Amino acid sequence: MKKKGLFFSFLLFIFCSFNLLAENFPQKASKVEDFIPKGWKSIIVKKGDLNKDKIDDVVLLIQKNDPKNFRKVEDGTNLDFNPVVMLVLFKDTNSQYNLVAKNEKGFIPSEGKVYEKALETIVDEDSISVKNNTLRIYTLWEGPRAASTSSTNYVFRYQNNRFELIGLEIRSGGNSSYTDYESFVASINFSTKKLIKTKETGKYDSDEKSKIDKKEKTININKNYILENMTEETANEILEKYGN
Repeated sequence: MKKKGLFFSFLLFIFCSFNLLAENFPQKASKVEDFIPKGWKSIIVKKGDLNKDKIDDVVLLIQKNDPKNFRKVEDGTNLDFNPVVMLVLFKDTNSQYNLVAKNEKGFIPSEGKVYEKALETIVDEDSISVKNNTLRIYTLWEGPRAASTSSTNYVFRYQNNRFELIGLEIRSGGNSSYTDYESFVASINFSTKKLIKTKETGKYDSDEKSKIDKKEKTININKNYILENMTEETANEILEKYGN
């Protein structure tokens, strides 16, 4: 009995620890600022109609501002490893903001994680936009001296009471040699279940036209990808699953 009691005490300690680490965001507030916890800061605030009610909603990107989460990396640079959270707030007819989506899974990584794991991340405030009632997010990674790059465009639409991924475009490119280059584009439409893959190869300083190989196929998508569950690795996981 004593061992069983110790076991349950340990489980309770773990549960409480996770609750202490998690941030509690209000479900409704009159101001956007009310969704920013103490010790956090606003990075991006984007407005636009996301649920077709002709009222501007808000996409809020915030980051914890804890000095303990800054640390030096290999080259001596002091980088920020504080977590980044994305919130989506619907504004109602009473001018109240309602929390309808939240991503705390590292979908937008900190600059420290970007450096350590060579991850894509947003470039500036224009990397997040609202267009045609959809949420659009652009991320980019550049290798040393921009010899190689990768980028991803995400399109989310609010349907089934959640933000579902309806479009994904992944680009990568670089130098295959000092004279040759190649680029790859994979575009997935989750509504039509179509995948288009394009490969372009060519030579620098050449009058020859680049070679373009384009393939299109229908794919069996058996999973919905939700904004709340996205991580920095989700796009690559999707490409590995459906891109072959």
